Amino acid sequence: MTSLSQANEQRSAKRHKTESIKDAFNAVEAWERLIGYSKTGYASISDDDKDFVLKSFGVFDRPATPEQFMIRVRIAGGALSTTQASVLADVAKRFGRDYIDLTTRQQVELRYVSIEDLPEALSALESVGLTSYQTGVDNFRNILLDPLDGLAVDNIIPAKTIMEQIQSIFLKNPDWITTLPRKFNIGINGSFSNRCNIFGQDFALSLAQKEGEYGFNLYLGGRVGSLAHDADMFVTPSKAVAVFEAVATLFKTYGFRDNRNKNRLKFLIEAVGMSEFRNAIEAHLGLVMPKAGESLTRLEGGDHYGKIALNDGTFALYAAVPSGVFSGTDLFHAAHIAQSQGGALRLTIEQNLIITGISNETKALKSPLFAKYPNRPSPYMANLIACAGSEHCPFGVIPGKPDAIDMGEYLSRIVPIEDAKVRLYWSACIKGCGVHGAGDLGFVGCKVPRNGKTVLGVDIFIGGTLSGEGGEGHLLLKGIVLEEAREFVAEFMREYRDLRMAKESFEHFISRLQIRYSNYAIGFLMRWNRFMTLQSLEAMLHFNLKSHGGSHKESDEIYAYGLSLVQSITGSKAYEVEDPFLEGKKPFIFDAKTLDKRYLPYKEIIEKMLLPNPIQRYQVFTEIVSDIEKALHESE
Repeated sequence: MTSLSQANEQRSAKRHKTESIKDAFNAVEAWERLIGYSKTGYASISDDDKDFVLKSFGVFDRPATPEQFMIRVRIAGGALSTTQASVLADVAKRFGRDYIDLTTRQQVELRYVSIEDLPEALSALESVGLTSYQTGVDNFRNILLDPLDGLAVDNIIPAKTIMEQIQSIFLKNPDWITTLPRKFNIGINGSFSNRCNIFGQDFALSLAQKEGEYGFNLYLGGRVGSLAHDADMFVTPSKAVAVFEAVATLFKTYGFRDNRNKNRLKFLIEAVGMSEFRNAIEAHLGLVMPKAGESLTRLEGGDHYGKIALNDGTFALYAAVPSGVFSGTDLFHAAHIAQSQGGALRLTIEQNLIITGISNETKALKSPLFAKYPNRPSPYMANLIACAGSEHCPFGVIPGKPDAIDMGEYLSRIVPIEDAKVRLYWSACIKGCGVHGAGDLGFVGCKVPRNGKTVLGVDIFIGGTLSGEGGEGHLLLKGIVLEEAREFVAEFMREYRDLRMAKESFEHFISRLQIRYSNYAIGFLMRWNRFMTLQSLEAMLHFNLKSHGGSHKESDEIYAYGLSLVQSITGSKAYEVEDPFLEGKKPFIFDAKTLDKRYLPYKEIIEKMLLPNPIQRYQVFTEIVSDIEKALHESE
């Protein structure tokens, strides 16, 4: 443990002030204060308790809703019995204006709850085995499972028992309540499909096989913007709990407690190296663990809408809940369907709902639930994630949920697609609660300068995956005005619609596209085509996926785009040779007499894209964008 001790000592010179609050924290006393506040009123709550302590019990003061609290309810593995769902629905209706948010951790958030009603609301939840304990601040958060764990045809290892054993270690245990250096996310996936964003967790067990035995490969250190890394350890189901306890103990003992932006498990592992951390796990266990096996979580992740065949011969019905905006009344309807058919409810990381145990699909689909939340929605609304946003979260830069829904509805009208899968994930700020990095396209709220003013906007990311061992998205477009973002995305979706293979998902399409084009080239096509649309011009750029690969060198991509634009505008080639520079050709120049006058603002720009000498051309796409904006400004 020497390296872990040394790493901890190097970061222990100055502890964050929050650690002093945690040192004085006593779970029993803190809970008693919470109950006491219900009698003395909101004004009696101390700042430390509002800012930190109450969050240990999943109770959040929200300035956006003054003197009203959000309760985050732990739904282990996203599984709800009909009894639990009915009580949860009743609590939302009685104490929270009938409002429910379904979250990306398969749990539920209630809002608008007064301090006076908190004890009764929490007591009602506890009566059916639901709790808000440890769903905030420096705790083990809700454990993620495949929402079809134990039910899906491709589920090899049902993980519910392992989850319950792990949860029993820390839940309501004073030794683990708010004693970690930082929050800690856990996921267990025993299926071929990644339906729970398994590689985005601090501690992840993902289905694997070694020497004919099914088990898990261990991945550690995932967080927003960074996927978990392979710990090169094969874990059988019988060893899973012990391995978790070892990792948790090491993190609690040696994790950093200075800079809260760099206190997650990821940073401890980076400081000592994964190999050293793996050795520490083995030392704690007192045994040598086998090396990683063959990863089996290979199928594309995310939710699958419609009717889902289950391994017991029944079906699950999917209900699309865009951005997770739900209600107690909706939950009552869902519970009624499940109860009438002997099923239950499962929540997904994409903020949707699954009703299991369905034997009479026709009867179930007649419920008011499916009139409001379609079983077979538009692809743009089916896998749509958005965090709480500025309406409910003090960190939110943009509204988020309404923006995500607006874009989904707009795309459904403007670029309708069938038999597709499109994952649009929205985070209202850089904290990333909308897991934007895992989306096909991810959106992060930001502020954008526009005509001397600051307006709301988004940075757009591309290429997050839930296939294989996952992949984090990368920046595609920066600082797009919020109201205009849907138009940029529409240009991309037209290419997807026109070039996709039969029933090809957007994730797979993007993977094919990125073999041929850089993200800079993809983003430029979106910008250029939107410019053309605004000017009612027809010189659109289109992706060419017939070739097997591109150089990804921007100047080469710019040249190729220039050739395409000349062909589109004039109907003829700019050059008859492949390399005009080697052939000593003069630069291409449009015939000003025959050129459509509407293209005059872009004439010199396109000509510069095509200069024979590569050094004299535009070298990067941002140069072209800047010149286009100047040309448009001058033409106004």
